[in-house]
Amino acid sequence: MQQPRFEPLVVGAPRSGFALLSSVLMHFLPWVRHEPDLNQQILNVLLTGVGDHIAQRIVSVFARHGIEADLLFNPNFRYLVGGPKWIPKDRPDRACFRKYIGVRGKGDFTLVTAHPRQVLNLDPIVHSHTDPQLWVTHPGYSSYTRFASIRSPVDILNSSVFSLNALASEYIQKFIPPELDNDTIRQDLALYKFTDLDFFEGLLRHLIGYFDEFMAVRDRYIVMRWEDLIEAPVPTIMRLAQESGVPMREDVAAGIWQKLDHVNLTQAHKHNFRAGHGVVGGWKNWITNHHLRLIQEYGFEKHMIALGYGEIEWLDESRYTDFQRKVSGCIASGRVHRDFFDPDLFTFAFNKSNLVSDKFPFKRHGWREHTQIERSIFTDSALEQAVWDSAEVACGEINALVGDFLAEGQNASGRRMEKLLAQLERKHAPGLGQVPGDGYRRAFEQARRLNDANQPPGLLTRLRGRAGRADSPEAFGSEEAVVESPVPHLVAAEAACNVVRFGNDYYALPHRLGPIELDKQHTAVRTMPGVLVTKHMADALEYARNYLP
Repeated sequence: MQQPRFEPLVVGAPRSGFALLSSVLMHFLPWVRHEPDLNQQILNVLLTGVGDHIAQRIVSVFARHGIEADLLFNPNFRYLVGGPKWIPKDRPDRACFRKYIGVRGKGDFTLVTAHPRQVLNLDPIVHSHTDPQLWVTHPGYSSYTRFASIRSPVDILNSSVFSLNALASEYIQKFIPPELDNDTIRQDLALYKFTDLDFFEGLLRHLIGYFDEFMAVRDRYIVMRWEDLIEAPVPTIMRLAQESGVPMREDVAAGIWQKLDHVNLTQAHKHNFRAGHGVVGGWKNWITNHHLRLIQEYGFEKHMIALGYGEIEWLDESRYTDFQRKVSGCIASGRVHRDFFDPDLFTFAFNKSNLVSDKFPFKRHGWREHTQIERSIFTDSALEQAVWDSAEVACGEINALVGDFLAEGQNASGRRMEKLLAQLERKHAPGLGQVPGDGYRRAFEQARRLNDANQPPGLLTRLRGRAGRADSPEAFGSEEAVVESPVPHLVAAEAACNVVRFGNDYYALPHRLGPIELDKQHTAVRTMPGVLVTKHMADALEYARNYLP
């Protein structure tokens, strides 16, 4: 009997252990049958080939205005499905993706793109920070195994105050001297976020909405408490595997945690993890009783008790740290701490999401067909409009391709799929085919090869046997057409080795090498012991699955 497909779906508030849970589940995939059906695989190949189309159009607009070095557009958000994502309640057939874009000296804005929801499956694990009830009831995800990350709301809020978003991370990497890139930046920014109670209440209002919704359906999820993973990682990973039906040995669970324990998990966003922190109860050194009272007033305590955290633990103010005394003093005197050494960084570090922001002067715009400028403090309205116009067109071009594929390709296979791919390639070449590079042609070539490789031998022979066909093995040799990935993208996490796609290559990277920034080290990594670099995904996977450390 064929093993049922493991289709994981992860929901969790930001700073709740969401990235950790997703990373644990990524390490489950080699042990189960998880590949999507062939049509989704073909769609994923096409999406990967055109996945940087919108980002390229956006970057080109800024370049025409002479803005290149000062542009802040993190690689994580240039990826088609990069950024926070959700399915809107009023349009359950599509998914939205939030992109953060800024320019030094001009401010920033959030651009939201919308695509057919099947685009979510470009990631091996469907994941979202929002709407836990929607994912339970949506018919498109009824077969999925649902997981949720949770953390004490006091700890979530404290972590949110100290977190640096991708815009701030990009700015620090580009413009802040390395000797100043330390925890002092976070603490100085946190002084503002803790002392501006309108800001802190904005965080509370957003988070309580999530908790109220999640608690009503928490029994429909396999729940991982962040605290359990931090304090008892191996038993927690073993429990997640058992409840998921994933075979797991204790030594493998220990190996998974060794790779995830207090490291940055968000690739080009280098400041998502706060070094030296991530400790259960660490909030007691930073938050104050002023904030705990607000947390209680907003109704979090009942959820804390239900989740096993107990009642709110009040602090002994005589034992406040210097930081807490400074925060408490500002609140008592009604002063908001706004002193910061870099006004641009202060602007970019202001939370762009996960905050009810109606008390702050963002410009807000309605939806066009495919995109929205959600919130903006960008000072150049004409440039913002030009970027938005370009993104709207590019997003529409991708959606037209996806829409045509979904309309005709859901039940297509073999010769019918081959004909459909040829039609789509011709039809959408005037827009998507004009993107610099050869990604469009190579995406369709790889899609055809994938379709051919999954046909019965007799049909495969007939498909490949036609004389003079441009994509025959004789014409292309044995080289697989690899669609370029502009940022490192995890393909598989095997027991001792990861397979990562970057550029035109697949990298098999032994875990014992530790964290690798492939976008910065891709030349040096080729000479590291145990590394395999190949054009062939199958070769990389086979090597990784058989690798012995």
